[in-house]
Amino acid sequence: MTRSPTVSTSLFAPQAFAFAGVTEVATVDGPRKALVLRMAAASLSDYRLRTRDGRDEYGLTASSLELRGDVTLYLTRFSGCIEGLVCVTFSPEGLPAPPVIPPFVFMTRVSAEQVLVTSDVIVTDGLRLEAS
Repeated sequence: MTRSPTVSTSLFAPQAFAFAGVTEVATVDGPRKALVLRMAAASLSDYRLRTRDGRDEYGLTASSLELRGDVTLYLTRFSGCIEGLVCVTFSPEGLPAPPVIPPFVFMTRVSAEQVLVTSDVIVTDGLRLEAS
């Protein structure tokens, strides 16, 4: 079974962020239950994605990552600190669901297990691909 890629970022600043429910997403290993988060845009700082498919680990890093347009995140786990103060973890199995976040609210120390991300536009700075 392949594991979901793990994403971490020091700052996640969404615009018009809302919890859109829980759904099942088709994967190579069968359907996975995932949180659905929608937003108009998001800025991420110190973006790190790690995935292991078989023996090798792969990574994608960027000093900044901007998602714009119709942005949807499908996550099996999502944790971070709202405004850097209140740290929370959400999953499809555990409630409470993520709240509606006003456009000016940000999260720090974010870690997420990512099943799928869709976005009209993705802009990066300092993009690097790593393999080990």
